Amino acid sequence: MAMNVLTRWPGVVTALLLGALVLVVLTTDNAVPADEEASAAALPPDLAKIPSDGLFLLSGRVADLWNSEQFKSAREKFKQEIDEGAIKVFQERFGLPLEQVERMTLLILTPPPHGEPLLFVRTVKPYDLAKLVALAKHAKVKKYKDEMLYIGDKDWTIYPIDNRSLVYGELREVNALIDHPQPKPQGHLAPAVRLAAGKHSLVAGLNVKLVHDSVGDHLPGEVEPFLPLLQARSATLSVDFAADSRASAALSFTTDKDAKAAVKPAEAGLVLLRAGLGHVLAELGKQKEKEAKELIQLLKQFDEPLKETRIEQKDSTLRATLEVKLDAATVGQTLVQAALKMREAAARAQAQNNLKQIALAMHNYADTMRGQLPAHAIYSKEGKPLLSWRVMILPYLEQDALYKQFHLNEPWDSEHNKKLLAQMPRTYASPQDEQTLKEHTTYYQGFYGKSAFFEGKQGLRFPAAFTDGTSNTIMIVESSKAVPWTKPEDIPFDPEKPLPKLGLPGFSYFLAAMCDGSVRTISHSITKETLRNAITRDGGEILGPDF
Repeated sequence: MAMNVLTRWPGVVTALLLGALVLVVLTTDNAVPADEEASAAALPPDLAKIPSDGLFLLSGRVADLWNSEQFKSAREKFKQEIDEGAIKVFQERFGLPLEQVERMTLLILTPPPHGEPLLFVRTVKPYDLAKLVALAKHAKVKKYKDEMLYIGDKDWTIYPIDNRSLVYGELREVNALIDHPQPKPQGHLAPAVRLAAGKHSLVAGLNVKLVHDSVGDHLPGEVEPFLPLLQARSATLSVDFAADSRASAALSFTTDKDAKAAVKPAEAGLVLLRAGLGHVLAELGKQKEKEAKELIQLLKQFDEPLKETRIEQKDSTLRATLEVKLDAATVGQTLVQAALKMREAAARAQAQNNLKQIALAMHNYADTMRGQLPAHAIYSKEGKPLLSWRVMILPYLEQDALYKQFHLNEPWDSEHNKKLLAQMPRTYASPQDEQTLKEHTTYYQGFYGKSAFFEGKQGLRFPAAFTDGTSNTIMIVESSKAVPWTKPEDIPFDPEKPLPKLGLPGFSYFLAAMCDGSVRTISHSITKETLRNAITRDGGEILGPDF
């Protein structure tokens, strides 16, 4: 979190508080302990380590979810996607099989921009520390205030608590956690920590007091009707998945009077939530995909229960509870399917942003070089291509320090330059294929050849050489083959020969950055003629309606 969300987007605060009333549904048939039981039980080591005056907590019982009836059917139907997606990524990052994680808790200790997330993990059985450390690249051991830390690349740190509990995060945040004492008396995140120690499938907690102190006078006028909600000390949301699934949200105040003043704003929040559900259903109804229809059927099961949900005040606490009967055979499949779609959409949005950044860097390079674009490669005196244009534009991607480390008179795979492969900027990594970051390869390439964006050993004049118009000419595209990012290898193009294959394997489209800086999503159904015309910069053709 590099920016202060609380002050830059104060409306998010209201969304968080109203979101505490968003009664979502998830897993397990285990009996839900009363809050009194949770508070009476001794906290397990992972939760005992969480400072109760932190900002935000999100905790889930992963093993229960993994083995639940709801998720079992989803695992069978989407085995490949789950195995190659969540399971693989999680194990590579944390070194643990997902099914061996009893509980996972995300903590944000202090408000942004100062606080980065920490992840607390409690395993089903004792873990093998040596194996975890071996997965952390170039891990080194460091002792900090009698605590043993294992630090990998980019200060990614493993902090063992006991043989079943550990913390992951940036070194700075782990050190801050060690330095941070448990407050006396307990802080406003304590109710959520106690709930997380119970059998709830999912628990979220927000230190509303800390949010209020951080926001100050930055709230917009439209939030004013909900200001009494910000007088709360804490907000909690507990969710339990079962045939009769249950979610309960609570806002705790200092006095009964403050709680009473917040009843009407909370009821207004419920009205907005009901209206929001109706809007989502209406938007999904416009889509023709099978997945949208299945999601509609799931969300409709919340409609009537949400209308029956009421805000109840008991002393200084407001509470809202939702109970929904769900079809265990389909709910997991629908939720996983929706999550996969969201993941694909997020990856696509990130890829679009990567291409925008590359296009902007190209423009800035040309501006600095008085209208001269970079060539396809840096060439030796003998005319041999040495390094890719991706190296040449590094200063315009805020990577000037990395650029200065290259020996520009040596090839990309020289003894010196090859060591820099591992420092590939994330801008060149494809979010649709996470292996590219690990293997230091990229799908983002330009066309090289007659009338293409790259032609000859000198960079073209920009925009003078693009007589077809910058909005009609492709600059950089997603190729079908990833290459080492510093290697001077792109997509050969000859107007007289068959078109090259484009796009990542398994996708029905590919993304292309145009010379005007825009990014287009292009279907594989595009005609060869239209695509060829979009690749050439000076043919005088008019693009077809399928572009």
